[in-house]
Amino acid sequence: MDLHYLRIFYEVARERSFTKAASKLYINQSAVSIQVKKFEEILNAKLFDRSSKKIKLTYTGEALYKMAEDIFDKVKRAEKEISRIIDLDRARIAIGATSVIGEPLIPRLMKGFSKAHEEIEYEIIIGQKDWLLKLLREGDLDILIIDEEHLNDPNLEVITVEKMPYTLVSTKEYHSMESVAKDPLITRKNIPNNNDALAAIEDKFRVAFDTKINVNGSLEVIKGMVREEIGNVILPYYAVHKEVEKGEFKVIYKVNEVKDGYQVVITKDKKSLIQIIKFINFIQDYKIQY
Repeated sequence: MDLHYLRIFYEVARERSFTKAASKLYINQSAVSIQVKKFEEILNAKLFDRSSKKIKLTYTGEALYKMAEDIFDKVKRAEKEISRIIDLDRARIAIGATSVIGEPLIPRLMKGFSKAHEEIEYEIIIGQKDWLLKLLREGDLDILIIDEEHLNDPNLEVITVEKMPYTLVSTKEYHSMESVAKDPLITRKNIPNNNDALAAIEDKFRVAFDTKINVNGSLEVIKGMVREEIGNVILPYYAVHKEVEKGEFKVIYKVNEVKDGYQVVITKDKKSLIQIIKFINFIQDYKIQY
């Protein structure tokens, strides 16, 4: 069904006048009559009862008019909403993040971003890196925040935001690294930088952490274990900065020679969108003090 013909029919039916409809549509009356007849031929149905001097709809015409009224009401609402969005410079972005990045970073990051850019609505998706990359490539995500990874994809643009040292943290007070090494250490064996940071501490202080508890997965579980004094942990500073600032965790040692950062990944076809530019500018200026 051609919306051009439907619009002409709708205006005639609404005004109950070919003349008034023509004036509203800025076309002559004969063109309105011709196109209404053409529309009836397309539908193979009579829409107006021409036996009366007054404009009168047939049963089919009445049914179509009610549906057309609903359609054009929705069109009008859509036009108003688009105008509102343009006037307010509103936009929407879908942001994905892995749990290691998302759990410690996203709440405070989005609090600041929302305050700076009230005009941009957003949704957050937390998941596994491979799944999030798939969503990004398929267009279901606009922005992806992940820990550092080499991505060899010409359609993706990767921006490394900030690198921070790995940090050994605890809820306890210690006077020497030897006493720290006697307590269990929560490790993440599948993270190369974690292993490098551990090796750097052991080499520098000539100690060995003999009791290790390997935990893969949720960062919140790891931090919960530290809170319960099950063990200490080595994590990138961005992962524990909130707890350190609140005084929940104490920094025992910063491994400045081993750093970890996070990356913002976007598809190149979206890099010029104003809401994407605003987010990238914000996250590049967002600094965690350490």
